[in-house]
Amino acid sequence: MADAGVTAEYFRAVDAQTLPRCKGFKGLPQRANNLSFRFLLRLARRRNSAALLVIEDDAVFHPEFRERTAALDLPNDWQILYFGCQHLAPPMRVNEGVVRVARALDTHAVAFRQSAYREVRKIMRGRRSARELCNDVLLSTLHEKLPTYAAFPNLIWQAHGQSDIAGYCYSNYDVEGRQKHCLEMVSHLLP
Repeated sequence: MADAGVTAEYFRAVDAQTLPRCKGFKGLPQRANNLSFRFLLRLARRRNSAALLVIEDDAVFHPEFRERTAALDLPNDWQILYFGCQHLAPPMRVNEGVVRVARALDTHAVAFRQSAYREVRKIMRGRRSARELCNDVLLSTLHEKLPTYAAFPNLIWQAHGQSDIAGYCYSNYDVEGRQKHCLEMVSHLLP
């Protein structure tokens, strides 16, 4: 993160092994991840932070992260911003380096504006019918309601490795940060 010019405060994620039960989530790792996000959102709200950026510990930064991030021209209405994600519906180009998200997954590098904290925390609690889902799926239900954008191409992605949540080794991204699945969703944005 220092190489990318990012200063941050480190918070240890909730340890799934300390949780007594899933409370409706798919498993203990999903519940732990959910509780970690909700804690950070609550803390950001208490601190009156203008925005919260959550970067997970397996994040890989684009080699030109600083320059490309500095060049991003975000719309004033942004509420959620992905520095990298997997698009499951075709995004719309807003300008060079920024797309409007229709539906995306992965929360390894996502920012929330203060005005979105309440809505995001509410959806992260899950609903009885949705509690078996994961954070990224719950968050994707807000993409139509809250103006959600993403850097494109991805500026941060997940490394190939052991996933605490999935329980096996994988990555949804290649070594250059391109999504591996649903390529047809972003083909219109490629040169």
